[in-house]
Amino acid sequence: MTSDDPTIREPDQIRRDCARKLRAIQVSDHFQAILGCLLGEDWATPRLAEMVITPDGHVLGRCEGEASFKAFLDASEDLIKNIHGVAPVAELDGDEIGFLVGKVAEIKRQPK
Repeated sequence: MTSDDPTIREPDQIRRDCARKLRAIQVSDHFQAILGCLLGEDWATPRLAEMVITPDGHVLGRCEGEASFKAFLDASEDLIKNIHGVAPVAELDGDEIGFLVGKVAEIKRQPK
């Protein structure tokens, strides 16, 4: 490898870079809470602690201190569209977009 080769980032570095870029842009409080949850950041009060995607494609959220998923957040396909829509504004690279989309896939595959 030469010094001109791009460095390979660890997943946590990708997460931190993505969070730094997204934190700097203006989005709705609702979307900021969703992004914060996907990135493990505390960006909303009350904090969105956890999300799941139901079999019919609805994204539900559980706020910190709540026992159940009470908040309807979005349709999963709209969430993906919104991530792709904010990506150029925040200047996210492919790894960072992939990280966010992967987090959405995780909440779809592994309901808690």
